[in-house]
Amino acid sequence: MADERSLETLMEAFVQGDQGAFVLLFQRLSPRVCGLLASLSGNRVLAEDLTQTTFLKIHRARDTFALGARVEPWVFAIARRTLIDERRRRQRRPEDLSNDGTVPEPTPMAEVPEDSRLDDDQERALYERLQALPDNQREAIVLLKVQGLGMQEAARIAGTTPGAMKLRAHRAYEALRAAIGQPTAVERARAREEAK
Repeated sequence: MADERSLETLMEAFVQGDQGAFVLLFQRLSPRVCGLLASLSGNRVLAEDLTQTTFLKIHRARDTFALGARVEPWVFAIARRTLIDERRRRQRRPEDLSNDGTVPEPTPMAEVPEDSRLDDDQERALYERLQALPDNQREAIVLLKVQGLGMQEAARIAGTTPGAMKLRAHRAYEALRAAIGQPTAVERARAREEAK
């Protein structure tokens, strides 16, 4: 029988020493954490590794969790910081060797979903542009549109203000619109002015 307790109830039980609650938290949250990390990094294999690291950090930091707070923003913030730490580590040491000591081939870009409403060229341009966005803009798109978080929650996870998150998302939307050949806000405003 599935455990129907809320994430907050499970976290409280885990903080109080129930290791089974941690297993349930992992089962319920790890797919979303991995999806978030894959979207932010563009690398599914790295995301799976960072998901494990994120849950190790959660296990170690359980005593810092504020009982009564929402669990997901806390977990997503830890996942985001784990990715940032990994990026910093790779900047200091950029080589990425495989287990046998050879340099592996780069990871191909994720498959593009078949049920998209964009034509193939637009779709390819969109995914390439998403990966080319500055990290903070890609993060805004992922938190708001992929993970479906509200502006306040996304801002809290990203460690910024809701206004800054809105600006990041707006800039990302404009860049993505341009990538698929859709008019940007400035172009739409010009067209309205010309139509008058």
